[in-house]
Amino acid sequence: MKINWNIFQEKRCIHCGRPFFPAANSNSIEKHIYTHLCSECAKEIKQRTSGFCRHCGELLLDETQILLHCGQCTDSLGLWEEFSFFGKYDTIFRELILQAKFNHNRADTKFLGELLALHFMEQNQNPENPLQELNLIPMPLHDKRLVHRGHNQCLEILKFFIRYLNRHADYQINLYTNILQKKVHTVPQSSLHKKERQKNIKNSFTAAENGLKEIILFDDIATTNSTLKEACKELKKSGIEKIHILVLAKA
Repeated sequence: MKINWNIFQEKRCIHCGRPFFPAANSNSIEKHIYTHLCSECAKEIKQRTSGFCRHCGELLLDETQILLHCGQCTDSLGLWEEFSFFGKYDTIFRELILQAKFNHNRADTKFLGELLALHFMEQNQNPENPLQELNLIPMPLHDKRLVHRGHNQCLEILKFFIRYLNRHADYQINLYTNILQKKVHTVPQSSLHKKERQKNIKNSFTAAENGLKEIILFDDIATTNSTLKEACKELKKSGIEKIHILVLAKA
């Protein structure tokens, strides 16, 4: 009897659950996506490489346009050095993030953390001033929300991000979870409009003195950037000079 060894390569899509055989892709990001998702689901997840403001991530209607600064980001120019995100917050990418965020789906969390690592490595291949030491700060939750949800999805995603970088890159990585704290239990930002979000999140963070000069602040989703701006204001007050924003999805 001849054994079909290919059956041992069969996987199940982490999104729809359908069995599939991983497609061959040379690009490391595409390979990661098509290794964990069937071809129908995988084609919905796309890395955004143009069509956004390079400073605040604001999505543009023309996906081919390259813009250094949009008209909306002048008030944030002094808050962070750069803004990096993987893709648009929609379709299956959105659903995977929500599964990791609210249901603590470990497979989705691992997939997203490793995808973020691949994106980070790609973006830092040939920068003028490459980061050698990564001081990572996840966006915090207020204690009440942390108890209700049971986990901080940003921290859980970063754990897989760090684990992947430790295996495939040469960085000194430090994870800080006690520097930035959410001191006010606010209404979820997703339920509010832009002006309401700014008022809701204002003065809701505090940052402890830490001796760091350069950090990476990670959040899973950025919409109006109100949360990021408030967090960065407090981090700057704590003595941090340079902040790099790293986000999975821009809405």
